[in-house]
Amino acid sequence: MSSEGLVRNIVVFGAGGTNIGHHVVKALAAKPESFNVSIIARKSTKSTFPDGVEVQYINDALRYDDLVNAMRGADAVVSAVKRFLPSEYGLNNTHPAARALCPLFDAKGRIVEILKSKEPTGLTWTAVPTGLWLDWALDPAICFADINIKTHTATIWGTGEHTLSWSTLPWAAEGIAQILLSPPSKTANKVPIRAFEASQNDVLAALEKIQSVKYEITKHFDAEEVIAKAQGSWHENKDMPSALWLVKVGMFLDGYGSDLVHEAIAQVGNEYLDLPELEMEAVIEQAVKVWS
Repeated sequence: MSSEGLVRNIVVFGAGGTNIGHHVVKALAAKPESFNVSIIARKSTKSTFPDGVEVQYINDALRYDDLVNAMRGADAVVSAVKRFLPSEYGLNNTHPAARALCPLFDAKGRIVEILKSKEPTGLTWTAVPTGLWLDWALDPAICFADINIKTHTATIWGTGEHTLSWSTLPWAAEGIAQILLSPPSKTANKVPIRAFEASQNDVLAALEKIQSVKYEITKHFDAEEVIAKAQGSWHENKDMPSALWLVKVGMFLDGYGSDLVHEAIAQVGNEYLDLPELEMEAVIEQAVKVWS
């Protein structure tokens, strides 16, 4: 790392498949003049990785010594070192209401607390809320936005009017790459980035216009009922489906920090990063082209 705190050697965890880690690796690898990027993966993984990127396979037990050796020489870790980017993404995981709502938000909030405690050792870190990835949320195999672009059906959270921040996986990955290109002294510890704000109803209306079809609203979720059921199941079973229901509550309802412009507690990074414009309609048109 230079005296300005810039990073060059980047290690990425969780880069398999097509989720955010995969797109972060592609964004970093596209800037070879700025980054040397490598991936750490379990030996048992069946995932494929972007071509031309070094993959370090380690024992599935993720032993401490193996991790230290794999990260040796790294300037930054995306997911010890000189700079750390925790798995923040989504909404603002330090929002008190979000942490009280969902165990996944609370766990990520605790990671931020740990990182703050390590600052006296010289560790720098940046948490990057990115809003909900609309391209990922509209994938019919995931259907995280509860809108199915194949069956033309939707389930609405409350009135469907809550406005939340959105991005896409490649767009968010480019933002993370730009943050890594900036010295820690030039970026805050929390840098929200977002492409646009829209409600569930806004997304639905755009889909109906683009697909020239009227969607069937199969149900309106009752927030109190969902929260009570999911939190009760989590406390009893510690099951991931219950935690993911609570993630959806945090995204699609008011008061949990999913609007990174109006509900967040940090300056939005778009104000000083050089991120491309991204329009909701263009993202939806691409999703319809790929999946419907």
